[in-house]
Amino acid sequence: MNTRVLLLGCLLALAVQAQETKRELWTWKDANGVTQYSDRPVPGAKRVELTGVTAPATAAAAPAVAAPPVRAPAKAAVQYQSLEIWQPAQDEAFFGADAAVSVRLRSDPDLAAGDRLVLALDGRRVDGRPDSYEYQLTNLSRGAHSLEAAIVDERGNTKIRSESRVFHVQQPSVKDPRAVGPKLNPPGQPRPTPGPKPVPYSGK
Repeated sequence: MNTRVLLLGCLLALAVQAQETKRELWTWKDANGVTQYSDRPVPGAKRVELTGVTAPATAAAAPAVAAPPVRAPAKAAVQYQSLEIWQPAQDEAFFGADAAVSVRLRSDPDLAAGDRLVLALDGRRVDGRPDSYEYQLTNLSRGAHSLEAAIVDERGNTKIRSESRVFHVQQPSVKDPRAVGPKLNPPGQPRPTPGPKPVPYSGK
């Protein structure tokens, strides 16, 4: 009786440890007539097909889903209605080699945070504060110069561009220093050379 209980316990242990739903089992009787069981075949053994017992799978805990980060609402992009160079006036003239030209800009609406003002003189960017509406230009060469302004965003994309504004710098011309004084006056008219005095008539 004890032997049978032991064999049955082994059988159940083998079934619990089975990894497959079905497993081969071999049985035979030894020389004493006792039924033996094994998972390996031996001479004279018969195969017995059993349904394995598997432990119920423990439901895996569902991974916690992280809440998406709360993002601040995106700021609405400012749409500019106008950008103008209102000083100097179109075709305004400045005189002298030391002429200083004041440049003033205005936009509607005002410059928004993160945007930058850019001023170009003859196609070259003028150094200045990115939020300044005023510039002072000096050391300008003689002739015509063009101004153009733009507002760009943080990535350098142009949001609005002004119309071009032209002004002129005129410098006094330097005359030839040799053309000064008497040489500027026209020569005088030639005077006649006096002839010999006439001999008085004596009447003889």
